[in-house]
Amino acid sequence: MSGKQIIYALLLTLGGLVLQTTLFGESRIEPFGSSPNLVLLLVVICAAYLEPEPALLVAFTSGLLTDLLGGSVIGLWAISMVVVAYITLRVRRRIDDGVIVVAAGLLALSVLGQAIFAIAGTLFGQQVFADPGWYRQIVLPSLYNVVIAALLIPIVSKIMGGRQVRRLV
Repeated sequence: MSGKQIIYALLLTLGGLVLQTTLFGESRIEPFGSSPNLVLLLVVICAAYLEPEPALLVAFTSGLLTDLLGGSVIGLWAISMVVVAYITLRVRRRIDDGVIVVAAGLLALSVLGQAIFAIAGTLFGQQVFADPGWYRQIVLPSLYNVVIAALLIPIVSKIMGGRQVRRLV
């Protein structure tokens, strides 16, 4: 792995953050009252190409920038993305098992990231679960992420320059 991959991953997630904050969100594009979480999706995809330490660094940095540009408590997205990146590192050798496994894994990781954010946000007074449509904030962005991943995975693969899976254990 080279330093270029780390820079590319940071630039990709930063680009995803710019799109997420300008294109999607309240008073913007929100099909069915929710929008995709591009940063979380790009963190998961990029983690498949990076060594563990740089992957967690990219996840933390992306989460912290998301917190700074969003309206949430600083650190909530950072913690969610680090947990999701860590789990991605643990299961990334399953990527070669096929499209269904990758789609199910992306869905599960997106739901997990959104759920961690919602639960941690509840602890800090954001009351995500007080909203009757709370599932829109967890399930719908995850479904959108799976659909968008079909477009992003080939692009990120070209940019990152191939994948070499190394076991953590």
